[in-house]
Amino acid sequence: MSDLIREDALVNCICLERTVFSSKERFLSEMNKNCPVHGFRRLGLITFVRIVPTRKDHTEKPDVQWLGLEEAVEEYERRLAEVEQAEDEKEYGWEEH
Repeated sequence: MSDLIREDALVNCICLERTVFSSKERFLSEMNKNCPVHGFRRLGLITFVRIVPTRKDHTEKPDVQWLGLEEAVEEYERRLAEVEQAEDEKEYGWEEH
């Protein structure tokens, strides 16, 4: 019976096994959504696709959509690690040091 209840709840899960992003803004938007089943939303394997301008369109300006992306990914990974540690502590009743 508990397996059926769990399966019913998972229908509403918005966690992903893989995600593809083309900008920091899109990543931040998806990163900050909460899963109605799990709370913290897992994004799975994260891939970023960068669209590079043609030589004719190329300018020397920095690609603004990518500025701060590394920090955003680090923040997501930090949050994920905290959630996973809390889940382990709840499930196994111990703290990892």
